[in-house]
Amino acid sequence: MKRRHFLGAAGLAVIPRFGQAQAFPERPVRFVVPYAPGGSTDTSSRIIAERLSVLFGQQVIVDNKPGGGTIIGTEIVAKARPDGHTILLTPGALAVNAAFGITLPYDSFKDLAPVARFVDLPLLLAANNEAPFKSVAELLAWSKGGDRTIAYASAGIGSIPHLWGEYLKARTGLPLEHVGYKGSAEALRDVMAGHVPLFSDVLMPTAAPVKAGKLRGLAVAMAERSALLPDVPTVGEAGLAGMEGAVPFGISTTGGTPAALVERLNAVVNEALGDEGGRRKLQELGFIPIGGTAAFYAMSLAEETEKWRKVIKESKIPAPS
Repeated sequence: MKRRHFLGAAGLAVIPRFGQAQAFPERPVRFVVPYAPGGSTDTSSRIIAERLSVLFGQQVIVDNKPGGGTIIGTEIVAKARPDGHTILLTPGALAVNAAFGITLPYDSFKDLAPVARFVDLPLLLAANNEAPFKSVAELLAWSKGGDRTIAYASAGIGSIPHLWGEYLKARTGLPLEHVGYKGSAEALRDVMAGHVPLFSDVLMPTAAPVKAGKLRGLAVAMAERSALLPDVPTVGEAGLAGMEGAVPFGISTTGGTPAALVERLNAVVNEALGDEGGRRKLQELGFIPIGGTAAFYAMSLAEETEKWRKVIKESKIPAPS
């Protein structure tokens, strides 16, 4: 996380400024969000869209296109006119789908042009209040006390929290068994009810029940403690050094868009991310604003894909159906 912040800040320093005389955009910009309206991810897109509208002098219209595990919305942007007027809230699933080698109606790395890293949503390891361990150290010790299998829940097979759980299993030797759900809400309900002892999920909304004492936070997968859960240790503090992880979100446009337009989009996205009010709203939702150059985002996508490809191969995880 620290490295990403450094690279993002370095990218911000070299981005050129554009004057009001720039002709682009010539009309409202369509901002495709491959999620249903109302959730924190959708809210994050609306926070930056509001600021982008001001900076562009053109309305940025959020267009929710959920379905197909984010494939439907992504395909819309991949096949749009390459003129920069259609952009995508690019999900972490882009790297995961590529890592699994899933056949898609578009080429994730040719039909989309990375614009900027937007935000990261860190991962959180939590346990129900009846679990016989209150920390990662106790979890590791308890797992060695006989022939035990420890179930952990996630939002679904092939999700980043699931892959992170398998990474945790491989790194520590914990006898974990994955229980996949159709979403975080269902998984959270069963973990709080005591049906599953462990939960690998994103920081929000799971931070809320941890803060309320309805769940135990064991570790946040960050290099520094989260302001949302200041009493929960980082993975490093919990004895899981190098286990930082997050669901990354970016902003992309259609592949083949002229480089000058991608540069213009990148400059304005970074300027929007520099707005203190917007950053504060994103952080209150659990997001970490990143930013940086288009090249930095392209590099991080490649790194994320390779990271999960290795986990998938070593843990023999089948592609989600």
